[in-house]
Amino acid sequence: MDCASRTSATAASRSSNSWPGRAGLRRKRWSCESVTPSALAGSGPLTVTTTPSRTCTGRILPSYARLAGRHSYDGPVAAVETAPIPSDEALRLAAVERYEILDTPADGTFDRITALAARLFDVPIAIVSVVDHDRIWFKSHHGLAVDQIDREPGLCASAILHDGPWVINDAPRDPRALSNPLVAGEFGLQFYAGVPLKTSEGHNLGTLCILDFQPRQLTARETASLEDLAAMVMNELELRLASRRAAEVARERELLQDAFAGMLSHELRTPATTIYAATKMLSRDSTVMSSARARDLLPDITGETERLLRLIEDLLVLTRVERGLLEPGQEPVLLQRVLPKVVEQEGKRWPERTIRLDVAPGLPPVAGDQSYLEQVVTNLLSNGLKYSAPGTDLDVSAAQVEEEVEVRVRDRGIGLKADSQEAVFGLLFRTSEGSRHAGGAGIGLYVCRRLLEAMNGRIWAEAAPDKGTVFAFRLPLATD
Repeated sequence: MDCASRTSATAASRSSNSWPGRAGLRRKRWSCESVTPSALAGSGPLTVTTTPSRTCTGRILPSYARLAGRHSYDGPVAAVETAPIPSDEALRLAAVERYEILDTPADGTFDRITALAARLFDVPIAIVSVVDHDRIWFKSHHGLAVDQIDREPGLCASAILHDGPWVINDAPRDPRALSNPLVAGEFGLQFYAGVPLKTSEGHNLGTLCILDFQPRQLTARETASLEDLAAMVMNELELRLASRRAAEVARERELLQDAFAGMLSHELRTPATTIYAATKMLSRDSTVMSSARARDLLPDITGETERLLRLIEDLLVLTRVERGLLEPGQEPVLLQRVLPKVVEQEGKRWPERTIRLDVAPGLPPVAGDQSYLEQVVTNLLSNGLKYSAPGTDLDVSAAQVEEEVEVRVRDRGIGLKADSQEAVFGLLFRTSEGSRHAGGAGIGLYVCRRLLEAMNGRIWAEAAPDKGTVFAFRLPLATD
């Protein structure tokens, strides 16, 4: 049949059939029992096909009745062949639940695929179906006004038993379908082709199927096209499943981050602060400090507690960054106040080292958050002192460069290779040379970058003229 005659035949078929609506849809179980040919004599207009493994007797369910035009029929119905249950049915139904597609609203993506299928194959009906345990639900149903039918008897329930396309070219003459209410009734279905929607684990969720009221043959090219469309449906389902999984992982990660932040703040910072305060008090007690052992131990306890507190503060910043909660202030900050304060603090921690500070006179304020800026400078000075040779000095300078202020921290340590000057700001990054010379968690410089970027600044590393490394950052000037 050519395209024109097929179209006219389809139109004539549509005009002669009563198209169903959604009203009256409800589910009702059939009673299943063994049926013999003698028991079927005179049982109704439908006839049994090949001997099935299961047969169902009862009345046509409301959804089928609407499709078949049997609105008022209340008599007996002949036994109808039903599809066997797939061997992986429990796993298949679990997959259906996992994809969370049942009873979801109409979706433009799937509707476009069924509309395309109807145009491509010149058929009146195209459906994306999902086979549930007792129904066949339509995610998209082009040319059909119902959104579900009962699973028994259903052609899609048979189609999911196969790995490839399942085609009925001439339903009234095909033993697999001639007793189906949609075929034998007034609905007049004569052609069905369905491709299973197979998951990556090999479970068939449902089908992409096309229906017609005229017998027809699918060419190999058309069959391949139908398979491609089914693959598009399955790809979309996989993408949505992956998206939901990613969202679930993100929610779980957020809960873990909240718990971690709470642990840092209350379970670690609070006792560390208490220990630090106690050691400072003891160090001012002359009775305690009269002991040589106390004089040896207390500075170590104080120093290690300070290091622990700085690590906790860095980790708290890290959790805020990962949760998208890092919101530093943008107030005017005078670096000529911040830098001397941090230099003095670090000088007490490293009494055997010299930190030289050079701040240009009349330095204008920058826009930022003072507490976070103190954390940045502390990390940079601590990093420079830790990785430079004993007895060497550290140079810190600040000057205006156009509409920004630049701060430079130069050490005289082992230096950085060119390929590490960007990588050093990565989370948990540590050079092999640095690991041998000093300990560290690989968090401080990452925190510096994230804090400065949040304040509209930038940071970089460069090789010093002779030996060592320069860490520099810039921040914009504060506006009036």
